[in-house]
Amino acid sequence: MIEINNLHKSFGSLEVLKGIDLTLEKGKVLAIIGPSGSGKTTLLRCFNLLEVPDQGMMKIGEMSLQFQQGNGIRTADTLALRKRTGMVFQSFNLFPHMTAIQNIMEAQVTVQGKSKAAARSRAAELLGKVGLGDKADAYPHQLSGGQQQRIAIARAMALDPDVLLFDEPTSALDPELVGDVLKVIRQLAAEGMTMVIVTHEMRFAENVADHIVMMDGGVIVESGPPEQVIGNPRSPRAIQFLNRVTNYDVT
Repeated sequence: MIEINNLHKSFGSLEVLKGIDLTLEKGKVLAIIGPSGSGKTTLLRCFNLLEVPDQGMMKIGEMSLQFQQGNGIRTADTLALRKRTGMVFQSFNLFPHMTAIQNIMEAQVTVQGKSKAAARSRAAELLGKVGLGDKADAYPHQLSGGQQQRIAIARAMALDPDVLLFDEPTSALDPELVGDVLKVIRQLAAEGMTMVIVTHEMRFAENVADHIVMMDGGVIVESGPPEQVIGNPRSPRAIQFLNRVTNYDVT
């Protein structure tokens, strides 16, 4: 489903990704963890070309792209890739002048060319799926942060993407609102949705991910199943990081 080979990305003289290699099978969940500045969000943004890699190869589904510094990516390829990937941002990014159901309908109408009736039907279905069927006509300012994030997840799902991408989906939420969002993500994982999740919630990553990679300094320093990466890490840097962010000793 996803294959990345020798992916590099720099911003000016700062090399943020230094040759990333990873694969993810269809229907699996990948969690990306690591300290701030490790490159994990940049990597996630490369998946849907919000950041264009300087070098390397990326394959999502049947679509494969080669990157070389100085060579741009065709607009058609960018649009095609973004149709395969649904992005959920930490800051929700809902349209404030649209109701919940209108937010979910918008891309279906403008990108997929669906009729408003068909888009509304699909949006209503997704609102129910994220537990917000009674909030169809609410505007973002009338919703809690957790509710807005669940609307954002429904909006990302509306285009039936091959992969859902989550950038710290709970970092902007009050602690008491985190559970409802994580419950939706767990449900999607149980249904076999392919997902890549950048997260600081170690217990969540351990419980929901099939595979975890830890990044530091633009490289992957630990990679494997949760029981190995979280419970029995091998690299000194992973041991140091996990001992700082968890309440249990991983040495």
